Amino acid sequence: MSEPLYAQRYRLVEALPPGWALAVHRAQDAGGRSVRITVVRPADPDAFMRSMGVAAAARHLDLPAVLDIGQDGADVFVVTEDVRGDDAAALVAGGPLPVAAATMLVAEAAAGLAALHGHGAVHGGVEPQALVQTGDGTVKLTGAGLAAAYLPPDLRPGAPAVGARYLSPEEIQGRTAEPASDVYRLGLVLYLLLTGSHVFDGPDAASIAREHLDGVVQPPQFRNPEVPPALAQVVLRTLEKDPARRGSAAQLQQDLSGVLGSAQVQVAPAPVKPKNRGWIWALGVLIVVALAGVGVAWAAGVFDNQEPTKKVAVPDLMGMTQQGASSALSQAGLKVGEVVSEQSDKGPAGTVIAQDPAAGAEVAEGDAVALTLSSGASPSPPPAVDVPDVVGSTQAEAVQTLGAAGFAVVVVSEASLTPAGEVVAQSPTGGVIAQSGSTVKITVSTGPAVEPTASSSP
Repeated sequence: MSEPLYAQRYRLVEALPPGWALAVHRAQDAGGRSVRITVVRPADPDAFMRSMGVAAAARHLDLPAVLDIGQDGADVFVVTEDVRGDDAAALVAGGPLPVAAATMLVAEAAAGLAALHGHGAVHGGVEPQALVQTGDGTVKLTGAGLAAAYLPPDLRPGAPAVGARYLSPEEIQGRTAEPASDVYRLGLVLYLLLTGSHVFDGPDAASIAREHLDGVVQPPQFRNPEVPPALAQVVLRTLEKDPARRGSAAQLQQDLSGVLGSAQVQVAPAPVKPKNRGWIWALGVLIVVALAGVGVAWAAGVFDNQEPTKKVAVPDLMGMTQQGASSALSQAGLKVGEVVSEQSDKGPAGTVIAQDPAAGAEVAEGDAVALTLSSGASPSPPPAVDVPDVVGSTQAEAVQTLGAAGFAVVVVSEASLTPAGEVVAQSPTGGVIAQSGSTVKITVSTGPAVEPTASSSP
């Protein structure tokens, strides 16, 4: 067997973990430069190479340069600069990153993502392994465009959970990834870096997929109280179920930079060593005189009932849970006052959406602060739509058609005289009116049942 075309162009140095690809190699080009070769097998090689050409045109400091794209039979190989460093999964293995470090890392990745979207390309595979921090601190968002050649994730009950942790709701519904999908995925990575845990997790891919579709995101400051409310609001916006409400990658980069720019770091000044001690005697005389004056004033009753009231600033409690707000107020020398709830889309259920007095107000120590908590947005029933008729379609066609119509799909298999892979039944049937987001069960043929071979009687 002849060696692959990419092996004829580049000297292969070592095989790397392939991840979702067929193969990944570290290699050297003719000039001795270290490169990385990723081999995939897309369903439409020509369309994939065109989309990779668009992604390669997006040159940015936070994106690895695409150096070569070639085809070898059904396989396509993509050659990029060799990025070495720790990915986000490795960085967070020991626990959450410092808030500033996590915010800066994702802000740089968002800048690369914005450059990609500006050229009309979609990354499609943002996950912790795609964010790599090199030795000099530069962040590289690797793997842009490659996900278009990967097999669809297995979201059936019992399938590995890892396949669903970093998918957007629209991808779970079978729709094509879009720029908003990249923003959602990057928000999932930011949440991991800030809290050390996944937004949604479960025993298998199917349970996690359901959480992405209708689960409630736990505010990140509930898992890590160090996350400031302003940053938590940015994270929660990226994780909106509706793609139109997530904002762009450029907006995410701008918001994260704003959070970093507003941070106040106070450093205590170094003590100054006195050159001589003569001033101490003069200070002692002044203290004695002052104390004498205080004694006279005390005897005269000047200080009776004149205790000064200490003033404190009300902390910003927006986006916190009631427990987090109570802790923040206690640390500031204040207490929780009246707590009410109201339906609102300003924040997830159970988080503060209003406070009185407002953040920054000067109040007496020990005063109470009233809180208004969100009880969740007003529920609105999903629209009713026609269920598409997918009987006779292949499984892939049926999943795509139903997902595009807004339905979740459950696949079961059974033997049938119908050719394997073809949908033989569905519930509800085609043409029935059902609510968007509900589940449609399709039955896929596995082919004719195999009859056991009769054995001869003794």
